Amino acid sequence: MKKFGTFKGVFVPSTEAILGTVLFLLLPALTADVGLFGILMVIFLSHTVTVATAFSIADCATNLNNIGGGGMYALSKRSLGLSFGGSIGIQLFIAQAASIGFYCTGFAEPLSPLFFPRIQQMFPEIFSNTDSILLFKQLAATAVLLLFFIIVMFGADFTLKIQMLILVILFGSIAIIFFSPLISTSFIQDGVFSQTLHLTGMRPLTVSLFIITFTQFFPAVTGIDAGVGMSGELAEPKKSLVRGTFLSIIITMIVYIISAFIFSLMTPQKIIFEHKDGLPMGNLLTDLLGSGNLFPYSIFGIIVLLGILFATSSSALSCFMTAPRTAQSLSRDDVLPRFLSFLSKDFRSSGNEPRYAVMFTFMIAFTVIWIGNINTAAMIVGICYLVVYGWVNGSAFLERISQNPTFRPTSRGHWLISFYGYVASLSAIFIFSWQLGVLIIVLQFVIFRLILKYKEEGKLEGVWWGVVYSFLIKIINVLNGIVQGTKNWRPIVTAISVKGADKAPETLEIIARLLTQYKGFIHFHHILSEKDEKNDQIDEEARNNYGLIFSDDPTETILSMVQMNFYGNLSPNTVLLGYSKKIDTVKVIKKILSLRKNIILLKNGEKFSGFSEIDIWWRGEKNGNLMVLLAYIIHSSVDEKLNHITIRIIRKLSEGEEEHEARDEMTTLLSKARISGEVIILPFTDEDFLQTVTEISGKSNLILMGIPGNYTDKSDRILFNLNEFFFKKEIHKYDSLPPILFVKSAITHSLIE
Repeated sequence: MKKFGTFKGVFVPSTEAILGTVLFLLLPALTADVGLFGILMVIFLSHTVTVATAFSIADCATNLNNIGGGGMYALSKRSLGLSFGGSIGIQLFIAQAASIGFYCTGFAEPLSPLFFPRIQQMFPEIFSNTDSILLFKQLAATAVLLLFFIIVMFGADFTLKIQMLILVILFGSIAIIFFSPLISTSFIQDGVFSQTLHLTGMRPLTVSLFIITFTQFFPAVTGIDAGVGMSGELAEPKKSLVRGTFLSIIITMIVYIISAFIFSLMTPQKIIFEHKDGLPMGNLLTDLLGSGNLFPYSIFGIIVLLGILFATSSSALSCFMTAPRTAQSLSRDDVLPRFLSFLSKDFRSSGNEPRYAVMFTFMIAFTVIWIGNINTAAMIVGICYLVVYGWVNGSAFLERISQNPTFRPTSRGHWLISFYGYVASLSAIFIFSWQLGVLIIVLQFVIFRLILKYKEEGKLEGVWWGVVYSFLIKIINVLNGIVQGTKNWRPIVTAISVKGADKAPETLEIIARLLTQYKGFIHFHHILSEKDEKNDQIDEEARNNYGLIFSDDPTETILSMVQMNFYGNLSPNTVLLGYSKKIDTVKVIKKILSLRKNIILLKNGEKFSGFSEIDIWWRGEKNGNLMVLLAYIIHSSVDEKLNHITIRIIRKLSEGEEEHEARDEMTTLLSKARISGEVIILPFTDEDFLQTVTEISGKSNLILMGIPGNYTDKSDRILFNLNEFFFKKEIHKYDSLPPILFVKSAITHSLIE
């Protein structure tokens, strides 16, 4: 397969797409309308967007060894991932294919005054009504589209040869424009040129007029996509895309600036004869340069007419080459639905030309020509291009700020340049039409979600991880200099379960995720024996959900884990531990408390059935405040539509306490803490505490209470043995109760601000 270089593969398509309809048909009237000063501001502002985009293209292109086909889609998908890049590529293809129809219609525009009167005389029965001029333009545009279709079907090499010829004629027409002030008046209408530059236009330059002029001119500079779209046909795409794009932008910008100076020498009244719907309407440049004169005095006007025709045709050919290649790349990447998989194929099994995609592109362009309201469609296509350009800049910006080690472009871009290109493209979208802009952006998001769901299995790839990581590191570094305190306290939990025959690990995971879903972080670990690792008897769910640790001494493993430090102020402040006979629980609890960390011990996790009723057994402020806070967090994290949760704060009075004082104390506490809950005060009795708990909370879903016993930091061996024996004896008394979270707080948490 023949590969192309910088000039033929990138510069020629881009330059011909840029120097199109706007230069010959719109720029004279726009210059006369706003003056030289106004149009130069529009030209410079428009080119800042394309220059920024060119830098972003250089960043993305020089970072890749293999770009592949698809142009801007290929660059975007490497940075933003296949799903997000695919949504951009689909919009790009639609814009490219529809643009062909616009350019073909533009080709027919200057032919209308020359040929329509004669056609009307020949076929009066067809072209006699008021819409006959539109019918003529549509027929002429369709004929041109068929011609371009045949040319493109021969392949890229033949098409580029045609474009080389078009480039010569195009620059010949531009040369006539440049030297037109020096041409004899015999060849030009009387009074077209004056002796002074018209710095101001026919209308005062207001913000609204500037915006209208900008929206009319801006589509001219979006033609760089035509060259970038040839990425798969280039011998050295990394070099050619950058050099060809910048060279095309610089030369075409010079052409537009010089042309603006030439047009500002023309008498505005000769160019514009009326304003319709706020837009200038007037004589074509060919009429001003004498195309209606007798030969040979019409020669310069005819050359400019050829320039107009070839400019629009070259733009159409450029898009006709790039659009099928974008579709081919989308199909090869399996972004498109399966019924469009034929777009990647050629007629010949060994061929690489996207001829099926050419046919598909032809149908879209044909539809655009015959839709009638082409202005609205043109606006939509323009916005689609801006979305694509915006995300090309956005991808380079994200790559820069992510600081991924794999992003090593040889270009000298900067994140500010790409960020400006992104913001400017987004701003231009809303200048064109904020309603259509929102609609198209929403449509792109829908396409992205569909590709992500059905093609990528819901997994987002690309630069996003690096961006989030980069911001996360910066934020964590900021956290290092901030004291958390009780005001900002939130659970940063190390959750540890040990393999057993029950379902307690699953319950532990549910509670841990609820505690940290919106208000904290979780480090979840599941301890298995080394025998399990050797036998490889671990189900896939455990591998996916837990951080697996293999150890035959779970107690020592847990003691090591709870002493681990984490980056920033994100070291765990709470340990959630599943009760297991394999663990020396007293030893672990004493170590956790000595580290000033809260301990939550889950008992009876296998009985878990939901969170409809949570009971908190209050026996003091230090533990009680933490239990209320944990219950509130669980309540906030559970979907209330599925589970209506009732929180009960239960306090059994000690001997001598007054019931009304205790009730007032608890009610006031909850009111000031702004936490909803039902207060239950139980009178003092000689009844065993466990029996009371069983009677009151035997049917609850979850119980929170203090850990049995009074654990100190003393190292007295006799006391330790006694406490260990006491704990093992006490803990099994609760076997018949619902799931219990035994809580021991390391500090007193404040519930009231």
